[in-house]
Amino acid sequence: MSRRLLDKNFCLIPWTGFELDPDGKVKNCIISTDVIGDTHKQEIEDIIANNPLRKKMLNGEYPTNCSGCYLQEKNLKQNFDSISSRIYYTKQLANKITPTLLDKDDNFELKHVDLRWSNSCNQACVYCSSGYSSKWAQELGEKISRNKTSTEKIKKYVYDRIDGLENVYLAGGEPLLMKENRGFLDLLYDKNPNANIRINTNLSKTETGVFEEVCKFKNVHWTVSVETMEDQYEYVRYHGNWKDFLKNLDVIKNLGHKISFNMLYFVLNYKSIFTTVEYLQRLGFHNNSFVIGPLYGPSWLNVLNLPKNVLDRCREELKNQIEKKPGFLLQNSWENCLSYLTDTEFSANIELTLNEIKKMDLRRKIDSRTVFPEFYSEVAN
Repeated sequence: MSRRLLDKNFCLIPWTGFELDPDGKVKNCIISTDVIGDTHKQEIEDIIANNPLRKKMLNGEYPTNCSGCYLQEKNLKQNFDSISSRIYYTKQLANKITPTLLDKDDNFELKHVDLRWSNSCNQACVYCSSGYSSKWAQELGEKISRNKTSTEKIKKYVYDRIDGLENVYLAGGEPLLMKENRGFLDLLYDKNPNANIRINTNLSKTETGVFEEVCKFKNVHWTVSVETMEDQYEYVRYHGNWKDFLKNLDVIKNLGHKISFNMLYFVLNYKSIFTTVEYLQRLGFHNNSFVIGPLYGPSWLNVLNLPKNVLDRCREELKNQIEKKPGFLLQNSWENCLSYLTDTEFSANIELTLNEIKKMDLRRKIDSRTVFPEFYSEVAN
């Protein structure tokens, strides 16, 4: 392993991969704050060649683009039990690269891709948007244009190098519904069946064609999106069905693959997230299965909009969870959430939160007051 990876400012992704968003924009990864290129206007080869992060990291800088990972690792010493993407990719790729790869800022080897071919999705989660959900686009009457030419160029770039891929992240939208993933996974299995596949899914459907392609691989990591349970689940993950979710969770549980839960902490689940974790623990899931972090946007759903007295109770509950010493990623998750609630400056506007929820309720013909009575009893005048 390159000694550079022991430096806390260093990440492998600028030297080994990229994230493709549904609108053709390219970032380093989902944690990134900055776009490094647009495949509708630039060639992917040029975008990768001109990635500024490599030079910054070699100069010892901590790029603001990567602040999310640095924040998640804030409380760590030498422990690699972290939810940060930087550490995740270090674990996945550190021993799969040329030893001198990280020595120069013009080096690059494609070992990882994060492919979000389109916004195709059958849910309209409250915190999502039309850019990542076709259901949201339909609800708002927005049309998200696609550039088939740039998509084909990305396919060619990746397919020409597919035998070197070691790690693949499929997200969306809903990756199990994206037809592009069928052809990609079919070719990848033919060229490199030992590749690691991580798939971020709402788990609303199996038997989609893509699901069967994923299941051919032996190294599969299911990252399942869930924030709360039952009627609250169906409100947060609009068009989702809690019983279907549990049925499909049981399907993948019986495959013997690795399963994690990707959970966001925000104004609508500041209480139920704890009971949701406990429920999943009772189903037999390990404390290393939980990746939980604060929701940053949209700002009106940020947990920091809650009144001060409610936030004080949130901090106490997080402290209680940490004092139980659950260890593993669950402990790191609670610590990161507490740090965020304690150290983050934020202009709270609970009235905006309530107004935005009301507008969404009217569009969807739902009454959130019946779904989240405790929330309203604590925040509404």
